[in-house]
Amino acid sequence: MPFSGFFRLGFLLRRWFELGLLGIFLALPVAHAAPTATASAPVTLKENVNYRVVITDVTPPTDGKILVQEMFWYGCPHCFHLEPALDAWRKTLPAYVDFEPYAVPLTPGWVPLTKAFYAAKFMGVLPQTHLQVFNDIHVKNIRPVTRDQIADMYADLGVDRDKFLQMYDSFGVDNAVRQAGVVAQDAGVTGVPAILVNGKYLVNGDMAGSNEAMLPIVDALIARIEAEKKAKS
Repeated sequence: MPFSGFFRLGFLLRRWFELGLLGIFLALPVAHAAPTATASAPVTLKENVNYRVVITDVTPPTDGKILVQEMFWYGCPHCFHLEPALDAWRKTLPAYVDFEPYAVPLTPGWVPLTKAFYAAKFMGVLPQTHLQVFNDIHVKNIRPVTRDQIADMYADLGVDRDKFLQMYDSFGVDNAVRQAGVVAQDAGVTGVPAILVNGKYLVNGDMAGSNEAMLPIVDALIARIEAEKKAKS
């Protein structure tokens, strides 16, 4: 049976039809894997089985580091439940790896919270707001839909409301959201969470067997990229 802990676009569209826009925020059952053993077990890379090669416009860092991007949406319960394992794993990554959360707007209904992510990122407040926004939505059951509701949520987290709205409405944020949408489309992403490595390799929970099981696959991809770099030098 396919892994079910994956927030799919098709499911979301059905929920929109049945419940309207607020339905996108309803919690879904989450399938949990055994995090410790899964996250540390070595894996054998198999193209089109546990990862896919994709073509995107993502450019790896110019300093030679490997870029790992977690594609997510704040309203996704599976992304929220992955955060503890992801945070612990992130701290084990080699110094030559850059990891970043990467909000993607797979549907128009995802755009407001995606804009919020990039507004916070460009304001430099993402470290203080990222986990708190997940917590507000999935633990405190705050349901921000409009820009003003989102601004209120960020203001409660200590962010200047007026400056946040100015950034939220900026061309830079709109452009970042558009670019993220193009990357997700080019990579064939239909649900989150998913992990993109150097803009070239995509891993998701369906391929891995669980969301936590993505992490050792990404470790193996990182090791492959680094080995290829050393072989060329």
